[in-house]
Amino acid sequence: MKTSTIAVADTPENRQICMKYCGACTSYRKNNLGQSQPDSLFCTRGVSHAPQVREDRCFCPACELFDKYNMVIGHFCDRS
Repeated sequence: MKTSTIAVADTPENRQICMKYCGACTSYRKNNLGQSQPDSLFCTRGVSHAPQVREDRCFCPACELFDKYNMVIGHFCDRS
């Protein structure tokens, strides 16, 4: 599970890094997560408000931010 110790800065640079992976993520695309808030950087901004997010393949562990901030688990779009 995501922990409260994760503090990824909500910056344009970090959003750009995030979208390299979210844009390729099948969970993100299948659930149209860009249509609901938050639309990216779920690891720090919280889970998506999209109804019934269904997990598919998760790209969070491949993200540069995942390693940089020592995150533990993926699927940040639907797990708090």
